[in-house]
Amino acid sequence: MEKNLALLLKESLRDLDELRVLQYSVEMAAEGQTSYEIFETLLGGIGEVDALYEAGQYFIADLMMAGHIMKSVMKKVLVFPGDEQFGSFGKVVIATVKDDIHDLGKNVIANVLRHNGFEVTDLGADVSHERIIEAVREIVPNILILSGTLKSSAGRMAESIAALLGAGLRGSIRVIVGGASVTPESAIEMGADAYSSDIKDCLKACHTFMAMAAGEK
Repeated sequence: MEKNLALLLKESLRDLDELRVLQYSVEMAAEGQTSYEIFETLLGGIGEVDALYEAGQYFIADLMMAGHIMKSVMKKVLVFPGDEQFGSFGKVVIATVKDDIHDLGKNVIANVLRHNGFEVTDLGADVSHERIIEAVREIVPNILILSGTLKSSAGRMAESIAALLGAGLRGSIRVIVGGASVTPESAIEMGADAYSSDIKDCLKACHTFMAMAAGEK
C-alpha cells in the first residue's frame, strides 16, 4: 500500500522525530509538493503537539523541541518565492503595556515562541502605545502580543489597539492580549483578535494566525 507522506510527516513531528521529519519533507518536495503545502502539513503536526501539551502529555521542553524541528525543516528544506529560505515562522512583537512592570509571563512566552521558530522582538515592560506603534511600523510584524497584570493594563491595551487603528496599521496585524488584567470578554471589547490565558493559548493562537496567513498565499 502506498504510504501517505503527509500523514507520516505530521505523525513524525507529533512524535518529535527530527530525522524522519526531515526525511519525509525531502520526499514530499521530491514528489512535487510545494513548500507551502509541506508547511501546512507541518502545521498539522504542530497542532497535535499543542493538543498533547494541553492534555498534560507534553511539556514546555517538548514544545521547544517541536519548534527546533520546525526551524530545522524551514532552514534545510523549504524554499519560497525568490529562492529565499524561510527564515522564520513569523514576526512577533511582544510588550508589557505602560505603567506595568510585570514581565515574567511575557518573558517565558517570548522564549517559547523563539524556540518555535518565531522571530520575536521583545519591547520589554512599561511600554507606551507610541513605542508600540513605532515598533510595528519599523518591524512590520505578523502578530502583536500585549501583556499586563495591573487592573489599569487592560485600558492601556485598548489604547494601543486604538492607536494601531488610528495609524492605519490594524488591518495588517493580529493582536493577542493576555495577563491577569484581561478576560476573554474584555479582549473582545478592546478589539483584540485573541485572548491568551497561558503559554499554550498564546502559542496555539500564533500557530493559527500563521496557518491562516500561509493559506492565503
